[in-house]
Amino acid sequence: MLVTDYETALAYIHSRPRLHKEANLNRMTQLLAGLGNPQENQQFIHVTGTNGKGSVVKMVSCLIEELGLKVGRYTSPFIMRFNERIVINQEPISDADLVTVTQQIQTTVAQIQTTDPEFEVTEFEWITAMMFLYFKQQQVDVAVVEVGIGGLYDSTNVLTPLISVITSIGLDHQALLGKTFAEIATQKAGIIKAGHPVVIGQLPKEALTVVEETATRLNSSLAISGCDFSSAAVKTLPTWGQQLTFQNDAVTYRQLQIPLMGDYQIENAAVALQVFWCYLQLTQQKLEVRDIKRALKRVNWPGRFEKINDEPLIILDGAHNPEGVAQLVQTTRHQFKNRDIYLLFGALGDKNLDEMLPQLKKIATRMVLTTVPDNPRAATAAQYAAVDETITFEPDWPVALTELLADVSADDVLLVTGSLYLISTIRQYFKGE
Repeated sequence: MLVTDYETALAYIHSRPRLHKEANLNRMTQLLAGLGNPQENQQFIHVTGTNGKGSVVKMVSCLIEELGLKVGRYTSPFIMRFNERIVINQEPISDADLVTVTQQIQTTVAQIQTTDPEFEVTEFEWITAMMFLYFKQQQVDVAVVEVGIGGLYDSTNVLTPLISVITSIGLDHQALLGKTFAEIATQKAGIIKAGHPVVIGQLPKEALTVVEETATRLNSSLAISGCDFSSAAVKTLPTWGQQLTFQNDAVTYRQLQIPLMGDYQIENAAVALQVFWCYLQLTQQKLEVRDIKRALKRVNWPGRFEKINDEPLIILDGAHNPEGVAQLVQTTRHQFKNRDIYLLFGALGDKNLDEMLPQLKKIATRMVLTTVPDNPRAATAAQYAAVDETITFEPDWPVALTELLADVSADDVLLVTGSLYLISTIRQYFKGE
């Protein structure tokens, strides 16, 4: 396929294979070598975690931007438009630049295939190469990079980080990462590099042991949430957000505000602030508390306990694993304990429905299950029924949404949750984009 414009560029990218049978970084290093190794001589903050990594990436990038720097951000998946995966100072890559970078990579792959006809990269490897190349060309000062899945063999793990970050570890992507906390932690701890500092959130004991052992072996300093730094919620803001305090051994920041709901966002903010504080020490820079407050006030992260309507209150949240659902349930009970909750849920079939559905059912006045649109991996009626056949299933999400809205009063809450692919579709429906 010849890439000539934005549409053909996206079509070509999405036509790349999703997975490769071999778990290694060989294809990625070969491709980047052909591109001149754009990942070298760049500053990176590398972030992994079962949940929270996207929010932490957004917070850290906003904080560093307050220093007047050019800050790259790489996340996945996109919610509204593909370009939002690769961003500089909150501005997504332009359509024209996306086409140019895609053409450059296509040319390089073709050159490699002249001597290695079997050479092929996955979609995520391709997009990651785009990110490295674009950030190099745009001469960013630092890039905050989110891992795709795991860490050890993730396509992003060819970079050398200023700081490695592990936000959380839960049981997700077990077919790829392992069945236990220890096995998953081993994969995520793969982003730790010798002599480079590590910041981690609150982890299960089994996972924490693996991370601590890895950091010790690699002589990497380790800052642990709840031990070396912490945050505490002060109050919920009437304008949809939270006030918090943060402290570590060196500083205390009070009356910080984030326009994000969710008890878990207080923990994410702690991790982000510790990462930022570490970055300031490494680069010998300073930032006034008022500037830190300004940075946090402009953090937004679509599809993460996001309010998209007031009456009735409609919330979108991409909780798609047991830990994410547990956090969602806790937040919902905390914030809306005296209100009826109407819930629409759709997940992929490889997710842990056994643990998620019972948790969600406990908080729902009425619950409807639906199909994640246009996704061959979407959970089926049979998969849902195998867990709980009493929950209503409506395969067509617009019908399910309409039926729930018909029952919701102005004082009720409609919560749409599950796969980010479902959240993306419904958000575009409400936002008209």
